[in-house]
Amino acid sequence: MSFKRSTRQSSPFFLKRIGYFLSRLFGTRLQKDKSIHFVTMNGKRFKRLILCDSYLASEIEQHLNRFADSGYFPHLVTRYEREIWVEYVEGDPIQSVDEEFILKIAEFYTTVYRANSELLDVTQSEFPGRLLQDLRFLHQINILPQASYLDLQAAVQDLTPKQVWVGYDYTDPVLKNFILRPNGRICVVDIDGLTGNQLLGMGVAKACVRWLVHYQPLFFSHLSNQGAPDFQQYFAFVELCFLAKWTKRAFLEHDWKVINPTLFERFRHPQ
Repeated sequence: MSFKRSTRQSSPFFLKRIGYFLSRLFGTRLQKDKSIHFVTMNGKRFKRLILCDSYLASEIEQHLNRFADSGYFPHLVTRYEREIWVEYVEGDPIQSVDEEFILKIAEFYTTVYRANSELLDVTQSEFPGRLLQDLRFLHQINILPQASYLDLQAAVQDLTPKQVWVGYDYTDPVLKNFILRPNGRICVVDIDGLTGNQLLGMGVAKACVRWLVHYQPLFFSHLSNQGAPDFQQYFAFVELCFLAKWTKRAFLEHDWKVINPTLFERFRHPQ
């Protein structure tokens, strides 16, 4: 048996990573410390993700193993120290959002949300306190003026439910992170967006900001029909948690195009 020499190809975002490295070196922004490479061995292509420490790699390994039979994520090849290797998945990028795609996304999130979800008393969770901390930070850096900040503080009391669903979520549902397999099933290619112990719906909240908003009724209807945990009744709380966390991170990462204080206005006087 003969073996072909392996080849390695860096992610096409190499120059962007160089810029991130320089900005981290001079302490001007916050960003993830990871690199992505594509490796071909014996004619088979793999994706190699190098993280900042072995703990994060171990977490991703556990999450991928939990969903290994779902078909929604690449198959894990190995985890070695701070590296994760997965199979390279062939497929087509998502070109547009339509009702068929929305149904596929609802089925995907149903699978994720049903995996290990738990209904907790909100007083046993950290989410209301974390939300207030995020709003306070946004006020300190003048993204939220005094009047808005005070209104949002009051709104948190009205929006916070008595119980919340906690479990797995996929928190980075930008369209470029999904592909369509030849069999018509969607697959996630950015695997570190799969996380545990999350307030369910955070991923959906981001999708609503990005591309889901006009299809929200169809999505939630299908999510409910599939038997997913019901967080729709307090989704405004989830959305505010997401928006505060997302805006804070965008500020710290200097992602100015994301910061939009007007998105908070609809939460100031909850009905």
